[in-house]
Amino acid sequence: MLRSLTGGRDLARIGADETALADDVCDGVFWAWHARVTCRMGDPADPGAVVDPTGSTIKTDGLTVADASVMPRLPSANTNVPTLMIAKKIADDIRAG
Repeated sequence: MLRSLTGGRDLARIGADETALADDVCDGVFWAWHARVTCRMGDPADPGAVVDPTGSTIKTDGLTVADASVMPRLPSANTNVPTLMIAKKIADDIRAG
């Protein structure tokens, strides 16, 4: 069990050796890019806003944005659940008319 959790690495040795620790962290870290915060949500009178609070685009009739691009800033966790919540809320607003 411990071997499957540690990947067979000797964590005591890695933790005691600063270079080994840095190498282990660098080997295990990766980046991922998520498109977000590109369609600012705000009051239609705000010149920087792209969509209104319902996700409707301000300058294009009939177009709604319901994804991570309307987030005001990047959350500190994975974007999946907040994006689903945004989409659900906007879908509910569309359904309600």
